[in-house]
Amino acid sequence: MSVDFHLMYEKTSDAVALIRDGRIVGVNPAALAMFECADAADMLDRELAEFSPPQQAEGVPSAPLLRELAARAHGDGNQRFEWCCVGRAGRQFWTEILMTSVAHEDGALLYTAIRDISARRDEQLSMYLALMADLADRRRTEARTRHLAEHDFLTDLPNRVLLLDRMSLALAAARRNQRMAAILFLDLDRFKYINDTLGHHVGDQLLKEVAARLVKCVRGVDTVSRQGGDEFVVILADIGSIAQAAHVAATIQQAIAQEFVLEPHRLHVSTSIGVSIFPDDGADIETLMKNADLAMYHVKESGRNGYQFFSPEMNAQIVERVAFENDLRRALAERQFTLEYEPEIDIESGLPLAAEALIRWRHPTLGLLLPERFIGVAEDSGLMVRIGQWVLEQACLAARRWHDAGHPLVVGVNLSQTQFLQKNLVDKVRAALEASGLPPALLQLELTEAMLMRHSAGAAATLGALRALGVRLALDDFGTGYTRVGDLKEYPLDKLKIDVSFVGGIGDPDDDAVVHAPVVNAIIAMAHSLGLTVLAEGVESEAQLRFLREHGCDQYQGRHARLNGSLDSLGGLLDG
Repeated sequence: MSVDFHLMYEKTSDAVALIRDGRIVGVNPAALAMFECADAADMLDRELAEFSPPQQAEGVPSAPLLRELAARAHGDGNQRFEWCCVGRAGRQFWTEILMTSVAHEDGALLYTAIRDISARRDEQLSMYLALMADLADRRRTEARTRHLAEHDFLTDLPNRVLLLDRMSLALAAARRNQRMAAILFLDLDRFKYINDTLGHHVGDQLLKEVAARLVKCVRGVDTVSRQGGDEFVVILADIGSIAQAAHVAATIQQAIAQEFVLEPHRLHVSTSIGVSIFPDDGADIETLMKNADLAMYHVKESGRNGYQFFSPEMNAQIVERVAFENDLRRALAERQFTLEYEPEIDIESGLPLAAEALIRWRHPTLGLLLPERFIGVAEDSGLMVRIGQWVLEQACLAARRWHDAGHPLVVGVNLSQTQFLQKNLVDKVRAALEASGLPPALLQLELTEAMLMRHSAGAAATLGALRALGVRLALDDFGTGYTRVGDLKEYPLDKLKIDVSFVGGIGDPDDDAVVHAPVVNAIIAMAHSLGLTVLAEGVESEAQLRFLREHGCDQYQGRHARLNGSLDSLGGLLDG
């Protein structure tokens, strides 16, 4: 080295290392200080990678990357890059490195100048974090501004702007999936009177409470919007029938009819609701809104406090449905229901062993109605639990009377899906048994395959709790679902009832017999392998009974039981 160069090399504040063939062959005092080394021996003949962490910030191993950068420096003349280093005492710091290839008599050297830039990196990171914080604040401000532009200032419900957007999405989805959507246009009755007499402050409080109640009446996919004043619009997206829209309208009516406590005032309010259905009442937003509004005004003109569909045909259908539902409620109060009992006959002896309770409705104008005529309405209107409990209690009382008369028949009671989902079902059954004094072994609860499949997660626990009471359990309508044999093992069942659709084809000279007979035979064998009693439903002929007897079926139900005199021994005990 020349004297001038040596002085610069020794006195410069930048750390300098001379590298040949990847190893350090010279260092200046600044380099020793930077890497916390006492003398040059601590650094000479080592690789620069030994003063680096195993990996750089990007997760790339330091040693091979450093060799690649050195090769580029030799090829290009120089290479500048940022590098994380580690001193002998363990301090980790960031540097900027400039490698310059220098020709030398002993071979090419890399003149490596190293500058500590940790302070600059920290400043950059602080600036970056500050920028991120600023962006986050800006986004929160933008989101808040957008929310205010799309929501009503009083109720925080979507306003007309957002409503139109939601409605467009709902109609597009309905077209794509070939489903219905509904628009409910509602207006509070005599709201102006409240504003004028009690003041706008009370009126605003009332609107907030109304908005909160409306939101609770719909699903998460639906939209409740305030249009201004006391007008609200509800979008019901993706509905299966007009009955679903009617149910929501009735629910809203009931919710609004509940007393509003706005201290010191207690207000009773009603609402008028107009309903339009996509696509029947319009294919676009404007038409649907207009028709729902017209239907709402018809309600106002008819005396307020109600709901009406835009289509006269739909409205007539809903009116009939509501009237039928009201008749059902009256039937419960006036004891218009009655039970008939269908016997379950032992195939070998021909003696009745049990009787299934079947509900009938003695309608004052329509006559005797079978359950398929009204059970669906009872389920939709929330009456099925009360009706099912009445059946359970009456059936237990009847079975107790048979027991006291010397005929200890088991009584079968069908559980509805709603009943089966009750958390207090076991308590209800226990109460019915205690009230009637019926031994639990004389009660048989029947449920369908569909109920087990739909609620498989909790079915086993519910059935186990019922079995613990001592009652019997039967699987009704078997064959109509897709229950696997392995699944049946999980449930504490006593009896399996083969659906009438399989039994009906047996004994007939047509293709059904060829198809159904092997299925019935397989079901009998499978059930017996699980230790279950097998009953065939809907037996009407001697040929069917003979087939069932030959293939080991245990019991049967159906018209044939009455025709062949199997019930003579009961002397009319099961009538009525």
